[in-house]
Amino acid sequence: MKKILIIEDDARVAQALSVRLKSAGYRANTAYDAATGLMQAKKIQPDLVLLDINLPAGDGFMVAERIMEQLETMVPIVFITASKSAELLQRAKDMGAAGYFEKPYDAKELLDAIEEILNG
Repeated sequence: MKKILIIEDDARVAQALSVRLKSAGYRANTAYDAATGLMQAKKIQPDLVLLDINLPAGDGFMVAERIMEQLETMVPIVFITASKSAELLQRAKDMGAAGYFEKPYDAKELLDAIEEILNG
C-alpha cells in the first residue's frame, strides 16, 4: 500500500484528503505544521507528499527542500495552496514539483494526478 503524507494546517482539508486517499486504497498520514511534517516524512518514508505552501513554523517550499535533503530517495511532492500567485506556481515548477493545485481543487483531478504520479 502506497504511503502519502499530507502536510496541511487546515484540519478540515487534511481530514477530507485523508478520507479520500484511504478510500482510494492509500495509507494517509497527516501533519498540521512544518516541523511535524518533517518528522513524519523521516519516520514513514512516504511515496508522495501533499504539501500546503502556507504553514505554521515554515513555508511549504522550505519543507519540500528539507524533505528532499533528508530522505534517501526522491519523493514526489504535490503542492496545494489557496494562493492564486503565478510566482508560487513558477517556484513549485522550478523545484521540480510533481503537481500543483489551487484550493478549492477538484478532488477527482487530484486523485487522478496522484494515481498518475505513483503508478505512471
